[in-house]
Amino acid sequence: MPHPEDNLPHNPDFKPFNSYSQDGEDMLLRSLLAEGQSDQPDYKGFFIDIGAHHPFRFSNTAYFYEAGWQGINIEPTPSAIKLFHHYRDRDINLAIGIGAHREKRTLYCFEDSALNSFDEQVAESYNAPIIETAEVDIFPLAQILDEHLSAGPAIDFMNIDVAGLDLQLLESNNWDKYRPKFVLVEDVDSVAGKVDASEVHSFLNSRGYELVYKTLRTLIYKAK
Repeated sequence: MPHPEDNLPHNPDFKPFNSYSQDGEDMLLRSLLAEGQSDQPDYKGFFIDIGAHHPFRFSNTAYFYEAGWQGINIEPTPSAIKLFHHYRDRDINLAIGIGAHREKRTLYCFEDSALNSFDEQVAESYNAPIIETAEVDIFPLAQILDEHLSAGPAIDFMNIDVAGLDLQLLESNNWDKYRPKFVLVEDVDSVAGKVDASEVHSFLNSRGYELVYKTLRTLIYKAK
């Protein structure tokens, strides 16, 4: 007969998970990834986080980094990328933006850097003052992955949060060469039952991805 203390919260068999995501996306993704890794309990994978924002706050990758994973973090906000260099020193941390072609674009910055955007209309729609702007180098995603990942590991998941420019970013990837197992895209305008109206959804469907989860802000896709 088991002892009462076997059920206490401090029992070493009870291992809590630290979720850093805004709506639990990292825990959903943990479960999805575990389905294909049941025979690899110590698996350490690879991620790409575009519009990474912060090493911990609202992060869909912090849990995995703490579990020993590595990845590429792309975040154009100068103050934020310094934090990534400090707290994510195993990762590749890039202070750039991703877009359809090589150019420079204006980044509109707010007190809450989670609102920062290259899209002027999106920036003006916020009920918050723009505190500064910055000129940022933009690269197609395929070019960046060719430079940093052409002979590297497979991509377990790609997280995208670029405030209105998601479709341009997706179109700039080489999906035949760089094909993550899962893609997470923030799409706050997509509501349950009407996801089919999303251009992002249509694009990923056309590239062979199916929607497996939707949180309040995020669409999670799996490669078919």
